Amino acid sequence: MRWSSSCVIMGRAMNSRVASLSQQYTSALQDYLDSQQEILLQQAYELGRIAIAGQLGLLDIAQIHQRALLECLPACSMEEKQRVLQASETFFLEALSPFEATHRGFRDANLRLQQLNETLECRGAELTAINYDLHELSNRILHVQEDERKRLSRELHDQVGQALTVLKWNLGLLLRSEEVDATLLKQKLADSQTLLEETMDLVHRFAIELRPAMLDELGLVPALRSYLKALAQRTLLQVRFHGSAAAEQLRSEQKIVLFRVAQESLTNVVKHAQASQVKVALHTLKHVVQMQIRDNGQGFSVDTKVPGRRRKHLGLLGMQERVRLVNGQFAVTSAPGQGTTVCVEIPFRSRPEVQAR
Repeated sequence: MRWSSSCVIMGRAMNSRVASLSQQYTSALQDYLDSQQEILLQQAYELGRIAIAGQLGLLDIAQIHQRALLECLPACSMEEKQRVLQASETFFLEALSPFEATHRGFRDANLRLQQLNETLECRGAELTAINYDLHELSNRILHVQEDERKRLSRELHDQVGQALTVLKWNLGLLLRSEEVDATLLKQKLADSQTLLEETMDLVHRFAIELRPAMLDELGLVPALRSYLKALAQRTLLQVRFHGSAAAEQLRSEQKIVLFRVAQESLTNVVKHAQASQVKVALHTLKHVVQMQIRDNGQGFSVDTKVPGRRRKHLGLLGMQERVRLVNGQFAVTSAPGQGTTVCVEIPFRSRPEVQAR
């Protein structure tokens, strides 16, 4: 019952608006037919706007125009009626102009909304892909950390442990022997010294991989130069390095990011690139420090959207995430047979979101 009463009230209000507008429309149409002055067409446009504001439709305004025309149409010759009909058509079209403008506005708004929805769908797909990559990266990091622990444990046991065992055996032999031949003594001491030097080098290499002390004590450029020198000796790669002293103005966490990206990139070069030369350069460009690592290896396809290649590029994603945390820019340029270039730019005044490790 309440719903029926509301409909009746709304219907009466609508009829009242139609009646009021009909009277105004008839009066304005009559004035225009009498003089056909251009300025009177503005009244038709305003009546159209009033109709829209009153929630009237095209059928309502058409009915109002028909009634007004019947009242205004004079009993005259056919030629006069033709003139009146043409003038009333002009008046009617002007009254419909607000409806056409409103419809065009709705159409444009719908088009913009459709474009926005398409953009949101694309962004949603990109976010889904990014979330998937981050999930895969998190899993990969856990596996890599565990594999790294296994590797360090195995090398400590196999190399450091064996070296210490031999040293212990040599010292025990010397202590147990009452009279030791001078030649044997020199041989055992030389062997022990060699084992100590090799063990120290191994422990030093472990320390550099975990956290290079030179990075904190001397700076980024000396740490990179030392790391690259050791890499060249170990792998026979031809390494060229250029470092800008201005890079030392970066904060500690920013230097760590550059050093870790260099480590990861060069590890990829050694493992996958089949390169003979690599160039590492640190430059200062306006308010950023740029690091480029370029090799002459076999290269690869950078398209990470291919599902089968996604896992291969998780290392790149990890480097990109490190750089993002210090508000930097990361890019990789490569193609099969054309080598690879890794480029990182870090601003001097960036504010990292989290502490780099």
